[in-house]
Amino acid sequence: MRRRDPPPGRFRYESGSYGGSGRGYMPSILCYQQLEAGLYTEHFCLVKPDAVFEDEDAAAAMAEKHIEAADVAQADVGSPQDFALSLRHAGYKSISDFRVVTSENR
Repeated sequence: MRRRDPPPGRFRYESGSYGGSGRGYMPSILCYQQLEAGLYTEHFCLVKPDAVFEDEDAAAAMAEKHIEAADVAQADVGSPQDFALSLRHAGYKSISDFRVVTSENR
């Protein structure tokens, strides 16, 4: 996942992929909530289930494009709700019981 600067407010978003080898990878966006200055915790994960790629990087690239589009939507209106609506309209759904996999714990 690549780290993104947070939109104004208390959340930070990272693009990535969800799934695995043999199952395919879906674009994902992980939202971190700020607990205090410089300290974030995983808040929720969004996945685009209608887009499945064999390549993990291709899935993450699509998620990155959708974050950029949501940033534009928020900048135009100035509302965090427009950021979320843009992602919902792009087909992202919230998932529960997600697990973050990093290169350290693969």
